[in-house]
Amino acid sequence: MQGDLGEFMPKLGPLADSLKVDVDNLQNVIKNLDSASKGAGQLFGTANTFIGTTDKSLQEQMKELHVILLNLKVVTTHAKALIDSLAEKPNRVIFSGKAPNLTPEEEIIKSTKPLPAKKP
Repeated sequence: MQGDLGEFMPKLGPLADSLKVDVDNLQNVIKNLDSASKGAGQLFGTANTFIGTTDKSLQEQMKELHVILLNLKVVTTHAKALIDSLAEKPNRVIFSGKAPNLTPEEEIIKSTKPLPAKKP
């Protein structure tokens, strides 16, 4: 047993040094992970702010687009009436006649289906 202990004791010093180096490396890894965690937290905070701002901007643009599309719906409906009227009597460009009874804008906007441009 004394012989085994004699062989084992000289190896304890280098083993302890190796364990100390491993512990130091492990502490450095933990510090680096903590730093990376803080960086990731800042990144997610910035991304959240960016997404919130973009979402608000996108909602405003969608509202504007909705208004534009409603106006386009009214204009195309009334343009059809004008074209039909000019196709029937082209002299109306020079000699104005009685104004056609057009479908009101409110009805055109509320409708989900195409409406006739002229009210019967």
